[in-house]
Amino acid sequence: MKSEVHPLRMLLKAVILFAVVNVVFALVNPPVGKITIYNSIVPGRLRFPYEKEPAFYFVGYNAPIYEDFDAMFGAHVVSKKKPANEFRLILLGDSATWGVSVLAEETLSEQINRLNIQTCDGRIVRAYNLGYPMSFPTRDILILDKSMEYEPDMVFWLITLSTLQPKTAETYFILPHSERYLHLVQAYDLKLSHFSYPIQKPSLWNRTIIGQRARLKNIVLTQAFGVLWAATGIDSHVSVQPELPLPAPKIGDNLDYSGRLPEEAPELFDSLMMDVLSTAFEVAGDVPVVLVNEPIFVAANQDHLVRYNEFYPHWVFDGYRQFMFEWSEEHDYGLLDYWDVLPPEDFVDQFHRNPSGEKRFAELLAPEIEKLACP
Repeated sequence: MKSEVHPLRMLLKAVILFAVVNVVFALVNPPVGKITIYNSIVPGRLRFPYEKEPAFYFVGYNAPIYEDFDAMFGAHVVSKKKPANEFRLILLGDSATWGVSVLAEETLSEQINRLNIQTCDGRIVRAYNLGYPMSFPTRDILILDKSMEYEPDMVFWLITLSTLQPKTAETYFILPHSERYLHLVQAYDLKLSHFSYPIQKPSLWNRTIIGQRARLKNIVLTQAFGVLWAATGIDSHVSVQPELPLPAPKIGDNLDYSGRLPEEAPELFDSLMMDVLSTAFEVAGDVPVVLVNEPIFVAANQDHLVRYNEFYPHWVFDGYRQFMFEWSEEHDYGLLDYWDVLPPEDFVDQFHRNPSGEKRFAELLAPEIEKLACP
């Protein structure tokens, strides 16, 4: 005689089982991000997975996976075993370093790699693009901290004035890594005041499968898109859009910068996140860190202008450069100043370079890389 099925009892058992699985998942915290098809079944990506808008995920075969560093780094070619004859150069930075306006193979890191730079002991310099769009120095410290697991020999951190201005919006990237960040706060005396949202360790609920559903979805998407990346080499919707010429810049004659005027320069420079910048040198330990003041678009006929471009008036950018020279000299930090080395035609906007700009910038950096790699 068949036993009678009780739907409510079955539903209750399913709910209890689901709850137990969620609690166990939260307590164990399994490293699901380490499960990857990259660098084995499919090649590693040349830059971190990133798309700003979900509408472009399936166009660019990409999804952001910043919530899980194991998955984010695991998808990148940097996670491959380091060859004995390799001098590993890490590039940190924002969207200009990541290369939002160029293909993966046209980015600064790949342009450097095409130059086949050798160190004095015969190793080949291999640059790795660990940039990520938007200028958030605290995020870059987290990426640097994780990247030390992959044995870098040198770090170039590409910055500009906007990089160092406090931004509360970066909490979206920090919160999934709050435990790592709070460790850095305690170890290097970083300021939590940079954030408007409290940085706390995740709750038990946030560590459950339900609480982690966005991260788990993006891990799965990143693996699925790896097959398409291997087949097409496309890793961004920009890759399938036509290149547009740089629109004529509208350079005004006002002195305003983010609501500030020249007399407010001391207050502006005092607010910069220099404690975060200094932390990079501590996190890297014996690995040399070099700050690179990256190129910006500089409009022609500067003798008749009060602004370098639509974003920066002369007073603020000149003052920033002088401030950085004095600060880096005081702390004995390496600083390379390349702010005006590229012509206007090498840009697609005020900050982002086109392929010819990436190539020219790599060629200008090459002698410095060779010199710094052979102290």
